[in-house]
Amino acid sequence: MVPSNRTTEQQRSQQISRLARALEAHMALYGYATFETPIIQAADLFLTRAGDQIINRLFTFERNGQQLALRPEFTAAAAYAYVTQQNGDQPSARWQFGGPVFEDDPHQAAHQQFSIGAELIGAAGAAAEAEIIAMAAHGLSAQGISDWRLVIGHVQLMRLLLGRFSLDGRTERFLLGHLQALKDPALGKAHVLEQLDRLLSVRGEPTGDLGAEVGDSSAEINTQQLLDVLLDATQRGATMGSRTRHDIVRRLLHKRQRASERPQIAAALDFLETWSTLRGDVTSTFAAIERLIAPDDAPAHAILRAWHDVIDLLAAYDIPAERITLQPALARSWDYYTGIVFELHGANGLHLGGGGRYDELARLIGGGGVDVPAVGFA
Repeated sequence: MVPSNRTTEQQRSQQISRLARALEAHMALYGYATFETPIIQAADLFLTRAGDQIINRLFTFERNGQQLALRPEFTAAAAYAYVTQQNGDQPSARWQFGGPVFEDDPHQAAHQQFSIGAELIGAAGAAAEAEIIAMAAHGLSAQGISDWRLVIGHVQLMRLLLGRFSLDGRTERFLLGHLQALKDPALGKAHVLEQLDRLLSVRGEPTGDLGAEVGDSSAEINTQQLLDVLLDATQRGATMGSRTRHDIVRRLLHKRQRASERPQIAAALDFLETWSTLRGDVTSTFAAIERLIAPDDAPAHAILRAWHDVIDLLAAYDIPAERITLQPALARSWDYYTGIVFELHGANGLHLGGGGRYDELARLIGGGGVDVPAVGFA
């Protein structure tokens, strides 16, 4: 007798319920209390979390003039509850969650999934990160999944090192968003630069060498001289077509800025190419990272030492270095995470879970302009 679809769904539901209860009990041993959030919430709560991955897959609808959404995750609601419910000196909150989440993902057969995880809000430092990572990993082991592997990256360190190229924020986000293309041998650096030029042209910010338009010698004129000449010419009635004097000024300044920024962008891409290839065991990868940090870059060295501390603390949680792969360019979301990020994989490469540090989220959703240290996983 072939089981019906209804029987199969019932069995799956029972399996999920058993798993949820077991993981709930496991996280309770670490002091994590159950945290409930409504399935339907204000859409802007999730939009604030930013990142195209959420925005483009959010189920939204309008009700009584308010834009609502089916929850795609639990983290934003937990952060919002923390900043709105706590008073005075806010203690750390250890919350666990479990329940359906909804995502409009064309690659998934079902729009509703079951998510289980936890948030540690209000605790900074390596100890908090090690606690979350260890709890997630040992939760898998407790369910008989013994072949997991832990992959750890660091968003903060990568952003700090990328900052030495002095790119504007939009350009930096674009480069980070195209890391996969940069690592693809069929695409690479030339493709990323081409896409950047195309994007700037579409947005009305001309690219290329300023000298190509206003003469090679003009590239040596400083910005104030350029403005003085332009404004004097237009005041004398020079033909500008349909463009205003300020339109031309803005266009030339954008062109000048992009031309001067071009070598920095190329250098940043060279760095990202090298950075994105780093992946391996703890000892060799830390040594490779050390070589990419300038000796006098104290902030970067401090972050690297804190990353070392996390690995040392994980060993105290009985997670040996042999289980860990360092991948500095690992990024679950460039718009969201602010420090360590991690993923758990099965022996066959199946993604089992992940998370990281997100200290800026509470401020973005109404935390009084103050960052709140937070780390979690799902």
